[in-house]
Amino acid sequence: MPNAPSPFVAGARSRCPQCGEGSVFSGYLKFADHCRACGADFKSADAGDGPAVFIILIVGAIVTPLLIVLQYGLDLPGWLALTLTLVAAIALCLALLPPFKATLFALQWKHKASEATHKDVER
Repeated sequence: MPNAPSPFVAGARSRCPQCGEGSVFSGYLKFADHCRACGADFKSADAGDGPAVFIILIVGAIVTPLLIVLQYGLDLPGWLALTLTLVAAIALCLALLPPFKATLFALQWKHKASEATHKDVER
């Protein structure tokens, strides 16, 4: 597709990887059956557990130093530092999950990735 958007741009905006216009989601994390703008079929869309792995690493790298700064730098009580860090971690996870899921789907779309079958394996 000459006009196909970058998978990273389409994913960050949660837009169709084919046209860049329609949303890939019909709910918070549920993929739509098709793009409302161009009709691309999303029925086989599956990002798997990939987005969660990236988000765990990113959020962990952000909230761990935050906890240390709150606990030791600002000398907050342990329960308060832990509560603030937990709220930040949950908010970051919920905010990052849709764009990461859409980005991995857009990358799969661009590279025409699909599940391997027995026929795909060479002996």
